[in-house]
Amino acid sequence: MHRTALAIMLTTAFTFISCSNAAQAEIDRGNELLNSNEVEEAFAAFDAAIKLDPDNAAALAGRGCSRSLAESHLGMADLDKSIELDPGSYAGHRCRAEAHRSGGDLDAAMADATKAVELDASRATGHVTLGNVLDELGRTAEAIGEYDKAIEIDATLANAYNQRSIARTRMDDDAGAAADVDKAIELDPEYGPAYGVRAMARIFAGDCEHAMADAEKAIALEPDFPSGYSARALCRGDAGDLDGALRDADTAIELGRADFFAFYTRGLIYLERSDLPKARSDLGRAIELAPTAESADEVRVLMAEYGLD
Repeated sequence: MHRTALAIMLTTAFTFISCSNAAQAEIDRGNELLNSNEVEEAFAAFDAAIKLDPDNAAALAGRGCSRSLAESHLGMADLDKSIELDPGSYAGHRCRAEAHRSGGDLDAAMADATKAVELDASRATGHVTLGNVLDELGRTAEAIGEYDKAIEIDATLANAYNQRSIARTRMDDDAGAAADVDKAIELDPEYGPAYGVRAMARIFAGDCEHAMADAEKAIALEPDFPSGYSARALCRGDAGDLDGALRDADTAIELGRADFFAFYTRGLIYLERSDLPKARSDLGRAIELAPTAESADEVRVLMAEYGLD
């Protein structure tokens, strides 16, 4: 009798260990895929881990991170559960910070980003996320400090250079911004968001020919990221292709990420078409999302010219 009970216990324990090992293998695979920006494949790996171990906090955090990259609200349930199971989950807090940021809840984003850095200040990604939130809050100089820390920790992290480029543009450091975005592309020639950022910089420099090439590259590499569509919309509008510009602006907005340039461009198109109610709505939204006070003021001046103030 005792031997039978012992055999059952040993079999159960072996099965549990096997499932745990298999789950961890899927988590490791998911993390590698996520680091390579293979989001759908990463999601599948984390999902497989959760099927093997439903209360695995690391697997839930990974799946939540993967989901959040598509639409911020989709991964929130996984991230909440991950943190509930493991309050010390660095990935859970960091990814939830980005999800909150994308959803516009900057107070919650700041709390999670700060917690992630407190949990592990040696990870570059935490400093990038904290920098992103600080930049959204208008604390751009502090954001650049966090990106500096990220680059000190990992000088090969393309995202850190790309985000610092955006922040430097806000601080009117065009030379520094250009150097950073070029460095991001040098480090990772397949990093789509950097091409979107460089496309915007080239548009502001009056070079829509090269901006269009960068926008096309951004869209090819990151079809679910809005910046490439926003840049292409601006170039198409400048070339008189209002239908194409409207399609791109619509796509950027439909991707579910608040984007100043998408609303601004679509507002301009509606002005060209004399659809003033839609222009007022989009330009008003652009003011809310403006990256700088100067940008918001420029939109207000434009609206006043058309009697939309």
